[in-house]
Amino acid sequence: MIKKRKPEPPMMKMVVLLLALFTAIQSSLGGANQPQNNKRQRKSTAASRFGSSVVFPVTGDVYPNGYYHATINVGHPPNPYFLDIDSGSDLTWLQCDAPCTKCTPAPHSPYKPSKDLVRCKDPLCASLDGPVNKPCDNPDEQCDYEVEYADHGSSMGVLVRDSFPLRCGYNQEVPSSVHPPYTDGVLGLADGKSSIVSQLYELGLTRNVVGLCLSGKGGGFLFIGDDLVPSSGVVWTTMLSKSMDKHYKVGPAELLYGKQATGAKGFPVIFDSGSTYSYLNSDAYKATLSIEHGNVCLGILNGTAVGLGNFNVLGDISLQDKMVIYDNEKQQIGWVTANCDRIPNVDRDYNDVSSQPFASDMGIAQEHPPETHRSRKDEL
Repeated sequence: MIKKRKPEPPMMKMVVLLLALFTAIQSSLGGANQPQNNKRQRKSTAASRFGSSVVFPVTGDVYPNGYYHATINVGHPPNPYFLDIDSGSDLTWLQCDAPCTKCTPAPHSPYKPSKDLVRCKDPLCASLDGPVNKPCDNPDEQCDYEVEYADHGSSMGVLVRDSFPLRCGYNQEVPSSVHPPYTDGVLGLADGKSSIVSQLYELGLTRNVVGLCLSGKGGGFLFIGDDLVPSSGVVWTTMLSKSMDKHYKVGPAELLYGKQATGAKGFPVIFDSGSTYSYLNSDAYKATLSIEHGNVCLGILNGTAVGLGNFNVLGDISLQDKMVIYDNEKQQIGWVTANCDRIPNVDRDYNDVSSQPFASDMGIAQEHPPETHRSRKDEL
């Protein structure tokens, strides 16, 4: 997750212009517009193991909130919690009363786990957390984790068992310059063993595919599984090989401003729904500014200036009104312009699929989104 800067109020005489990075990536990679295999044929190869998708309504916006969240039901009996949607991390964590050493303001009371703590000797501890595990001195100790984000904020806690293994965060550190999203935790969607996407895949419930459709008007939907993936019209490009950071990356890309070359090319791009804005490295950012003159507001910041080095990040502002699909099985990312204001019904909108995928069917999310909670935030 690349943390988010608090959205600034609109200014007079300023026009919001977005870089056509999606078009640029498509042009520079060549042959990216690959047709999707026939869905019915593809599903038949694993019909006994996969046959459904999970759809979450999404609440939030780029401005004034600066983030999007999904509602997840956790516990017995289940209670709803708002989780910040983050395709830049595979770690899902929820603020917990275990007890809560340092928790940030949140819309719900911290989740109180039962005795279902995962111990260090449990294979689940090593298989899910890997390098983010804190060292264990005793195999009977609880399986702790600690994760640090790009803005130097962090979450520390313990692994617990619920409907799926969950990180229970009891200590959240937030720099004084940062205002975290008004949520109960983070929903990590990147490709790692600990992500909810991978866990549902390992259970044989869905394909290892996740998609996001964020509306520029606010709201949208998130899906896990491939039932909602269009059979045509999607621009596909190969993911770059995964490293320890587990980001969704493509490239090398060329940066165009509209259809005009900026001279910046040959760099990787990260897709990160955990970032409100988009970030370019210093060279690409300066190249863009050299083209545009006058009083203009780009939805893009200088990533090098805020400590992101040479990272180039597509955040929420560049992902709006597009269905963005991360296919971890085929190691490809796709996007297509879409109506993100309406949650699709598979029976109605996709007549070649027999299931109706709603998250509420699986007991892990509400079918209807809650009201948006507005809050201050200043994340990078």
